[in-house]
Amino acid sequence: MTHRLGFGCANLYELPARRDRLALLETAYDLGIRHFDVAPMYGLGLAEPELADFLTRHDDAIVATKFGIRLTALGRVAGLVQRPIRLLLQASSATQSRVKVSGTGPDSGAVGQLLYSPKDYSVDNAECALASSLRALRRERIDYFFLHEPAGATLKHAPCLADYLDLQIQRGRIGRWGPAGDLSKGYTEISELTQRASAVQYPYDLIVGHAGPVPDSERSTITFGFVSRALGHVKELLGRRPAFRGECSDALGADLASNTVLLNLLVRDAISHNVDGTVLVSSTNPDRLAMVCAAAKTPLRNEVAVAAKIRRACLDERAC
Repeated sequence: MTHRLGFGCANLYELPARRDRLALLETAYDLGIRHFDVAPMYGLGLAEPELADFLTRHDDAIVATKFGIRLTALGRVAGLVQRPIRLLLQASSATQSRVKVSGTGPDSGAVGQLLYSPKDYSVDNAECALASSLRALRRERIDYFFLHEPAGATLKHAPCLADYLDLQIQRGRIGRWGPAGDLSKGYTEISELTQRASAVQYPYDLIVGHAGPVPDSERSTITFGFVSRALGHVKELLGRRPAFRGECSDALGADLASNTVLLNLLVRDAISHNVDGTVLVSSTNPDRLAMVCAAAKTPLRNEVAVAAKIRRACLDERAC
Protein backbone atom coordinates (compact mmCIF):
# COMPACT_ATOMS: atom_id res chain seq x y z
CA MET A 1 0.00 0.00 0.00
CA THR A 2 1.07 3.59 -0.65
CA HIS A 3 0.86 4.72 2.97
CA ARG A 4 2.77 7.94 2.34
CA LEU A 5 0.26 9.35 -0.16
CA GLY A 6 -3.27 10.63 0.28
CA PHE A 7 -5.86 11.59 -2.30
CA GLY A 8 -7.16 15.16 -2.29
CA CYS A 9 -10.75 15.49 -3.54
CA ALA A 10 -10.62 19.25 -4.19
CA ASN A 11 -10.24 18.87 -7.97
CA LEU A 12 -12.37 15.73 -8.30
CA TYR A 13 -15.36 17.69 -9.58
CA GLU A 14 -13.52 18.72 -12.70
CA LEU A 15 -14.96 15.35 -13.80
CA PRO A 16 -18.63 16.10 -14.55
CA ALA A 17 -19.83 12.47 -14.37
CA ARG A 18 -20.36 10.82 -10.99
CA ARG A 19 -19.35 7.39 -12.31
CA ASP A 20 -15.98 8.81 -13.41
CA ARG A 21 -15.38 10.38 -9.99
CA LEU A 22 -16.14 7.15 -8.17
CA ALA A 23 -13.96 5.22 -10.64
CA LEU A 24 -11.05 7.56 -9.90
CA LEU A 25 -11.47 7.03 -6.15
CA GLU A 26 -11.40 3.27 -6.77
CA THR A 27 -8.25 3.70 -8.87
CA ALA A 28 -6.59 5.59 -6.02
CA TYR A 29 -7.54 2.80 -3.61
CA ASP A 30 -6.29 0.09 -5.97
CA LEU A 31 -2.98 1.96 -6.22
CA GLY A 32 -2.61 1.67 -2.45
CA ILE A 33 -3.88 5.06 -1.27
CA ARG A 34 -5.86 4.90 1.98
CA HIS A 35 -6.06 8.56 3.06
CA PHE A 36 -8.85 10.64 1.45
CA ASP A 37 -9.14 14.39 2.02
CA VAL A 38 -12.50 16.09 1.49
CA ALA A 39 -14.49 19.13 2.64
CA PRO A 40 -18.21 20.03 2.68
CA MET A 41 -17.60 22.79 0.11
CA TYR A 42 -15.96 20.47 -2.44
CA GLY A 43 -18.28 19.69 -5.31
CA LEU A 44 -20.67 22.33 -3.97
CA GLY A 45 -21.89 20.00 -1.27
CA LEU A 46 -21.76 16.69 -3.15
CA ALA A 47 -18.24 15.57 -2.22
CA GLU A 48 -18.90 14.13 1.25
CA PRO A 49 -22.01 12.11 0.28
CA GLU A 50 -20.27 10.73 -2.82
CA LEU A 51 -17.17 9.83 -0.83
CA ALA A 52 -19.49 8.03 1.62
CA ASP A 53 -20.64 5.74 -1.20
CA PHE A 54 -17.00 4.86 -1.81
CA LEU A 55 -16.28 4.42 1.91
CA THR A 56 -19.04 1.82 2.34
CA ARG A 57 -16.83 -0.54 0.32
CA HIS A 58 -13.58 0.40 2.08
CA ASP A 59 -13.74 0.40 5.87
CA ASP A 60 -9.95 0.78 6.13
CA ALA A 61 -9.93 4.20 4.43
CA ILE A 62 -8.78 7.20 6.49
CA VAL A 63 -10.92 10.33 6.10
CA ALA A 64 -10.07 13.99 6.62
CA THR A 65 -12.73 16.68 6.36
CA LYS A 66 -12.99 20.32 7.39
CA PHE A 67 -15.19 23.05 8.83
CA GLY A 68 -15.39 26.83 8.73
CA ILE A 69 -16.53 27.37 5.13
CA ARG A 70 -20.23 26.73 4.38
CA LEU A 71 -22.29 26.89 1.23
CA THR A 72 -24.92 29.59 0.85
CA ALA A 73 -28.44 28.65 -0.27
CA LEU A 74 -27.40 29.58 -3.81
CA GLY A 75 -24.32 27.37 -3.46
CA ARG A 76 -26.44 24.38 -2.48
CA VAL A 77 -28.75 24.93 -5.45
CA ALA A 78 -25.74 25.25 -7.74
CA GLY A 79 -24.47 21.92 -6.44
CA LEU A 80 -27.63 20.18 -7.63
CA VAL A 81 -27.32 21.48 -11.20
CA GLN A 82 -23.56 21.55 -11.62
CA ARG A 83 -23.14 18.64 -14.04
CA PRO A 84 -24.42 20.48 -17.15
CA ILE A 85 -22.49 23.58 -16.07
CA ARG A 86 -19.25 21.63 -15.78
CA LEU A 87 -19.86 19.95 -19.13
CA LEU A 88 -20.23 23.42 -20.64
CA LEU A 89 -17.07 24.65 -18.91
CA GLN A 90 -15.07 21.78 -20.40
CA ALA A 91 -15.64 23.39 -23.80
CA SER A 92 -13.83 26.57 -22.70
CA SER A 93 -10.63 26.14 -20.71
CA ALA A 94 -10.28 29.92 -20.26
CA THR A 95 -13.76 30.25 -18.73
CA GLN A 96 -13.19 27.16 -16.61
CA SER A 97 -9.98 28.67 -15.24
CA ARG A 98 -11.65 31.96 -14.29
CA VAL A 99 -14.55 30.25 -12.53
CA LYS A 100 -12.20 27.86 -10.76
CA VAL A 101 -10.13 30.70 -9.34
CA SER A 102 -13.10 32.85 -8.33
CA GLY A 103 -15.15 30.02 -6.86
CA THR A 104 -12.77 28.24 -4.48
CA GLY A 105 -13.91 29.97 -1.27
CA PRO A 106 -15.52 33.10 0.19
CA ASP A 107 -12.29 35.07 -0.22
CA SER A 108 -11.88 34.26 -3.91
CA GLY A 109 -13.94 36.87 -5.72
CA ALA A 110 -17.54 37.53 -6.68
CA VAL A 111 -18.41 33.92 -7.48
CA GLY A 112 -16.95 32.74 -4.19
CA GLN A 113 -18.97 35.31 -2.22
CA LEU A 114 -22.17 34.10 -3.88
CA LEU A 115 -21.49 30.42 -3.25
CA TYR A 116 -19.94 30.47 0.26
CA SER A 117 -20.84 32.11 3.56
CA PRO A 118 -18.25 34.10 5.55
CA LYS A 119 -15.84 31.88 7.46
CA ASP A 120 -17.01 30.77 10.90
CA TYR A 121 -14.79 28.85 13.33
CA SER A 122 -16.99 29.18 16.42
CA VAL A 123 -17.62 26.22 18.71
CA ASP A 124 -21.28 26.21 17.69
CA ASN A 125 -20.40 26.03 14.01
CA ALA A 126 -17.77 23.36 14.65
CA GLU A 127 -20.39 21.19 16.39
CA CYS A 128 -22.91 21.76 13.60
CA ALA A 129 -20.33 20.97 10.93
CA LEU A 130 -19.06 17.87 12.72
CA ALA A 131 -22.56 16.45 13.11
CA SER A 132 -23.31 17.22 9.46
CA SER A 133 -20.09 15.62 8.19
CA LEU A 134 -20.61 12.48 10.28
CA ARG A 135 -24.08 12.12 8.74
CA ALA A 136 -22.90 12.86 5.20
CA LEU A 137 -19.93 10.50 5.42
CA ARG A 138 -22.02 7.88 7.24
CA ARG A 139 -19.31 7.34 9.83
CA GLU A 140 -19.23 7.38 13.61
CA ARG A 141 -15.75 8.91 13.61
CA ILE A 142 -13.76 11.27 11.40
CA ASP A 143 -10.02 10.66 11.44
CA TYR A 144 -8.96 14.28 10.79
CA PHE A 145 -11.16 17.34 11.41
CA PHE A 146 -9.54 20.53 10.15
CA LEU A 147 -10.24 24.27 10.33
CA HIS A 148 -10.56 25.08 6.62
CA GLU A 149 -8.29 27.95 5.45
CA PRO A 150 -8.35 29.92 8.73
CA ALA A 151 -5.53 32.34 7.81
CA GLY A 152 -6.70 35.93 8.22
CA ALA A 153 -10.08 34.98 9.67
CA THR A 154 -11.39 36.09 13.04
CA LEU A 155 -10.83 33.32 15.56
CA LYS A 156 -12.73 34.34 18.68
CA HIS A 157 -12.26 32.21 21.78
CA ALA A 158 -9.61 29.97 20.18
CA PRO A 159 -8.86 28.22 23.52
CA CYS A 160 -12.56 27.29 23.85
CA LEU A 161 -12.52 25.86 20.34
CA ALA A 162 -9.41 23.82 21.15
CA ASP A 163 -11.08 22.55 24.35
CA TYR A 164 -14.15 21.53 22.36
CA LEU A 165 -12.10 19.68 19.71
CA ASP A 166 -10.01 17.89 22.35
CA LEU A 167 -13.27 16.78 23.98
CA GLN A 168 -14.47 15.31 20.68
CA ILE A 169 -11.28 13.26 20.52
CA GLN A 170 -12.02 11.92 24.01
CA ARG A 171 -15.58 11.10 22.92
CA GLY A 172 -14.31 9.23 19.87
CA ARG A 173 -16.00 11.47 17.29
CA ILE A 174 -12.70 12.63 15.76
CA GLY A 175 -9.18 11.26 15.74
CA ARG A 176 -7.13 14.44 15.32
CA TRP A 177 -7.76 18.12 14.65
CA GLY A 178 -5.86 21.20 13.52
CA PRO A 179 -5.65 24.03 10.97
CA ALA A 180 -5.51 23.36 7.21
CA GLY A 181 -4.24 25.90 4.69
CA ASP A 182 -1.33 28.33 4.42
CA LEU A 183 0.02 28.54 7.99
CA SER A 184 3.12 30.57 7.17
CA LYS A 185 1.76 34.04 8.01
CA GLY A 186 2.15 33.74 11.77
CA TYR A 187 -1.30 34.92 12.86
CA THR A 188 -1.41 34.83 16.68
CA GLU A 189 -4.68 32.90 17.02
CA ILE A 190 -3.64 30.28 14.46
CA SER A 191 -0.25 29.90 16.14
CA GLU A 192 -1.96 29.27 19.47
CA LEU A 193 -4.27 26.68 17.93
CA THR A 194 -1.39 25.02 16.08
CA GLN A 195 0.51 24.57 19.35
CA ARG A 196 -2.42 22.58 20.72
CA ALA A 197 -3.36 20.83 17.47
CA SER A 198 -2.74 17.13 16.98
CA ALA A 199 -2.49 17.58 13.18
CA VAL A 200 -1.67 20.28 10.62
CA GLN A 201 -2.21 20.47 6.87
CA TYR A 202 -0.46 22.99 4.65
CA PRO A 203 1.26 23.47 1.27
CA TYR A 204 4.78 22.30 0.58
CA ASP A 205 6.80 22.45 -2.62
CA LEU A 206 10.41 22.25 -3.70
CA ILE A 207 10.80 26.01 -4.17
CA VAL A 208 8.87 27.64 -1.30
CA GLY A 209 9.25 24.86 1.24
CA HIS A 210 6.90 24.43 4.21
CA ALA A 211 3.97 26.84 4.53
CA GLY A 212 3.66 25.85 8.16
CA PRO A 213 5.62 24.31 11.04
CA VAL A 214 8.37 21.92 10.01
CA PRO A 215 7.13 18.33 10.53
CA ASP A 216 7.98 16.82 13.89
CA SER A 217 6.89 13.94 16.09
CA GLU A 218 4.47 16.10 18.11
CA ARG A 219 1.64 16.07 15.55
CA SER A 220 0.59 14.51 12.26
CA THR A 221 1.58 16.56 9.22
CA ILE A 222 -0.20 16.47 5.87
CA THR A 223 1.18 18.47 2.94
CA PHE A 224 -0.26 19.30 -0.47
CA GLY A 225 0.47 21.36 -3.59
CA PHE A 226 3.90 19.92 -4.38
CA VAL A 227 3.18 19.86 -8.15
CA SER A 228 0.96 22.86 -8.88
CA ARG A 229 3.15 25.39 -7.10
CA ALA A 230 6.54 24.25 -8.45
CA LEU A 231 6.33 22.25 -11.70
CA GLY A 232 6.06 25.20 -14.08
CA HIS A 233 8.80 27.25 -12.39
CA VAL A 234 11.29 24.37 -12.23
CA LYS A 235 10.56 23.30 -15.80
CA GLU A 236 11.08 26.85 -17.05
CA LEU A 237 14.38 27.19 -15.16
CA LEU A 238 15.75 23.92 -16.50
CA GLY A 239 14.62 24.81 -20.01
CA ARG A 240 16.55 28.08 -19.94
CA ARG A 241 19.68 26.48 -18.48
CA PRO A 242 20.41 23.28 -20.44
CA ALA A 243 23.92 22.91 -19.02
CA PHE A 244 22.55 23.10 -15.46
CA ARG A 245 19.80 20.63 -16.40
CA GLY A 246 22.39 18.24 -17.79
CA GLU A 247 24.49 18.50 -14.63
CA CYS A 248 21.47 17.71 -12.46
CA SER A 249 20.35 14.91 -14.79
CA ASP A 250 23.77 13.25 -14.62
CA ALA A 251 23.69 13.32 -10.82
CA LEU A 252 20.14 11.99 -10.78
CA GLY A 253 20.77 9.26 -13.33
CA ALA A 254 17.68 10.36 -15.28
CA ASP A 255 16.96 13.07 -17.86
CA LEU A 256 15.16 16.04 -16.30
CA ALA A 257 14.05 17.14 -19.78
CA SER A 258 11.39 14.45 -19.32
CA ASN A 259 8.20 15.63 -17.62
CA THR A 260 7.89 12.21 -15.99
CA VAL A 261 11.35 12.42 -14.42
CA LEU A 262 10.71 15.97 -13.21
CA LEU A 263 7.38 14.94 -11.68
CA ASN A 264 9.07 12.00 -9.98
CA LEU A 265 11.66 14.32 -8.45
CA LEU A 266 8.94 16.62 -7.08
CA VAL A 267 7.16 13.61 -5.57
CA ARG A 268 10.33 12.31 -3.97
CA ASP A 269 11.21 15.78 -2.62
CA ALA A 270 7.75 16.18 -1.03
CA ILE A 271 8.00 12.77 0.62
CA SER A 272 11.54 13.34 1.88
CA HIS A 273 10.38 16.57 3.59
CA ASN A 274 7.47 14.88 5.37
CA VAL A 275 9.00 11.59 6.38
CA ASP A 276 6.40 10.50 8.91
CA GLY A 277 3.39 12.29 7.43
CA THR A 278 1.10 12.17 4.42
CA VAL A 279 1.52 13.89 1.07
CA LEU A 280 -1.71 14.63 -0.82
CA VAL A 281 -1.97 14.15 -4.56
CA SER A 282 -4.92 15.64 -6.42
CA SER A 283 -5.41 14.59 -10.03
CA THR A 284 -8.27 13.63 -12.32
CA ASN A 285 -5.92 11.69 -14.60
CA PRO A 286 -5.60 7.99 -13.65
CA ASP A 287 -2.28 7.65 -15.47
CA ARG A 288 -0.83 10.67 -13.67
CA LEU A 289 -2.07 9.25 -10.37
CA ALA A 290 -0.40 5.90 -11.10
CA MET A 291 2.81 7.71 -12.01
CA VAL A 292 2.86 9.58 -8.70
CA CYS A 293 2.21 6.39 -6.73
CA ALA A 294 5.04 4.61 -8.54
CA ALA A 295 7.40 7.53 -7.87
CA ALA A 296 6.53 7.46 -4.17
CA LYS A 297 7.92 3.92 -3.97
CA THR A 298 11.01 4.41 -6.15
CA PRO A 299 13.91 6.56 -4.90
CA LEU A 300 16.09 8.37 -7.44
CA ARG A 301 19.87 8.52 -7.22
CA ASN A 302 21.10 11.58 -5.30
CA GLU A 303 17.51 12.89 -5.20
CA VAL A 304 17.94 14.97 -2.05
CA ALA A 305 21.10 16.69 -3.27
CA VAL A 306 19.67 17.36 -6.74
CA ALA A 307 16.43 18.77 -5.34
CA ALA A 308 18.41 21.04 -3.02
CA LYS A 309 20.55 22.25 -5.92
CA ILE A 310 17.50 23.11 -8.03
CA ARG A 311 15.86 24.82 -5.04
CA ARG A 312 18.93 27.05 -4.55
CA ALA A 313 18.96 27.94 -8.24
CA CYS A 314 15.28 28.90 -8.18
CA LEU A 315 15.65 30.98 -5.03
CA ASP A 316 18.79 32.69 -6.36
CA GLU A 317 16.90 33.80 -9.45
CA ARG A 318 14.01 35.09 -7.35
CA ALA A 319 16.45 37.14 -5.28
CA CYS A 320 17.95 38.83 -8.36
